[in-house]
Amino acid sequence: MTATLPSLADRPLPGAGATWPRRRTALAELAAAGWPQRRRERWRYTDLEPLAQAGFNVAPAAPGDAELQTAAAMLESLTGSAPRLVFVDGHFSRQLSGALPSGLEALDLDAEWGKFDSGWAGSIPTTEHPLAALNTAFNQRGLWVRAHAGAEPLQPVHVVHIGSHRPQLAAQPRVLLEIGEGARLTLIEHIVDAGTGAGWLNVVTQVRQGARSQLDLYRLQQHGEQQAHTSLLAAELAADAELRVGYIDLGGRLVRNDIDIALRERGARVELFGLFVAGAGQHLDNHTTIVHAAPETHSDEAFRGIIGDHGRGVFNGKVVVRPKAQRIDARQSNDNLLLGSHAEIDTKPELEIYADDVKCSHGTTVGELDEDHLFYLRARGLNADDARQILTTAFAASVLERVRDEPLRTRLLDLVAARLGALKEKVA
Repeated sequence: MTATLPSLADRPLPGAGATWPRRRTALAELAAAGWPQRRRERWRYTDLEPLAQAGFNVAPAAPGDAELQTAAAMLESLTGSAPRLVFVDGHFSRQLSGALPSGLEALDLDAEWGKFDSGWAGSIPTTEHPLAALNTAFNQRGLWVRAHAGAEPLQPVHVVHIGSHRPQLAAQPRVLLEIGEGARLTLIEHIVDAGTGAGWLNVVTQVRQGARSQLDLYRLQQHGEQQAHTSLLAAELAADAELRVGYIDLGGRLVRNDIDIALRERGARVELFGLFVAGAGQHLDNHTTIVHAAPETHSDEAFRGIIGDHGRGVFNGKVVVRPKAQRIDARQSNDNLLLGSHAEIDTKPELEIYADDVKCSHGTTVGELDEDHLFYLRARGLNADDARQILTTAFAASVLERVRDEPLRTRLLDLVAARLGALKEKVA
């Protein structure tokens, strides 16, 4: 297999000439690091060779009027009248986005490239995240969201990624979230497709939180059946900052989520949770790393997987406690439900502890629906399918209860129940 995508050699760099030095550096780092391969431990269970050989256009042109009109028709059902920031085929669309509440601003990343280059672009190690280098080289019309110090908008802000009907695109959106001291923000990210053709979304989100800030970031992924999805969330928290992250994966053919969170200063806290549902032909992989780099930091991580027949899930969660990061509290769990004899899950929770005054726990479970619980429900008049649906939905709901935004939580419960119903039909 080649070290980089075959189409990169003759692919012109996007953007203004001032952006090209950083883009060339990213490509050189990608070539040195090599394309993700299964012989590397981080990629042992996820094969990205099909993406390397598919001939995707990694720098798609800006969407035209037809694509924008299609995206506009989808937005109301996704966001209603809430503030929104919209990407179409990886390009931020000011036209489809709305005004932001007081205290927030959305900047065009291309216009701020010098600051991005000097302060953000080089902070992600390419050896660990080669696809982030691909994103740095080919992202276009990225977005820099700033929440000013003390800002507390009442409504959640929606970030929407829409894939158009154009085939064989590999969109590369880049989002920076800069949360000022004492600011509080809820951000809801939607990922959907207007078409049914094959495509690939490779998104990178970087978060920096100031002292005493609070960010709730919820992400709902509903790709089409032929879509590939790779993502990186890289977050850094200052003193007493709080981050709550929820990942809900319901779609996609090949999905790989990387989440790296660094608790840089004393008192920083993160709650990370996720739910992934993999039906026949789906491969959903979550790789998470939480680094306790300072004393008196706290992390709580919980992921649940529901795997249908001929579906596959992967979870690899690592918690690292640095030397001198004393009096930390870290909890991690991964529970998985297999719904068919050919369902598969690979799970690997990890702890690396280099301090001695810590409270750490981790664990994982893999199993099927409890026959006693099924018998109990059937004894009260439910048929077998309804009993299984109730128990499976309850398994998912225990994670979704962590969503603090009530309208979103209600919607997620409905969407997950519908997805599980479709999963049951395919299994049957």
